[in-house]
Amino acid sequence: MGAIPSEIGWLVDELDDIAQRLRTLEAPSGEALSSTVAKLQALVTDIQAQLNAWNAGRWTNDQIDARIYAIVGSILAGNVTIGGQLNVLGNVTMPAARALDLSSATGRVTAWIAGDGRLGHT
Repeated sequence: MGAIPSEIGWLVDELDDIAQRLRTLEAPSGEALSSTVAKLQALVTDIQAQLNAWNAGRWTNDQIDARIYAIVGSILAGNVTIGGQLNVLGNVTMPAARALDLSSATGRVTAWIAGDGRLGHT
C-alpha cells in the first residue's frame, strides 16, 4: 500500500467529516442524558427512603441505655444498695458495713451467690 493519491484527498476529508457526524448522531442526546439523570435521582431517592425506614425502627444508644437501666433497676429495686468507694486494690470499702466476723451475731442465715450474680439467703 502506497500513499493516498492527491486527487482523492477531498474524498478522505469528506469521509472524515461523515465519520465525525456519525459519532455525533450516535452520542447520547441532551434528552437521553436528562432521562438518565432523572433515573439516577429516582434511584437515590428510593435508597434514601429505604434507609430512612430502616433507621426509623432502630433504637438509639440512649434508648438502649435507658431500657437496660430500667430493667436492671426493676430487678434490683428495693433489694440491693451499694455504698462506699473503690480502693486502690479494687475492693469496695463500705464504712457503715458491720464487721466481717458474724460469729456472735444472732439470727444468722446462710447466704449464696448464684451463677448469674444474684445474692440470696436461706
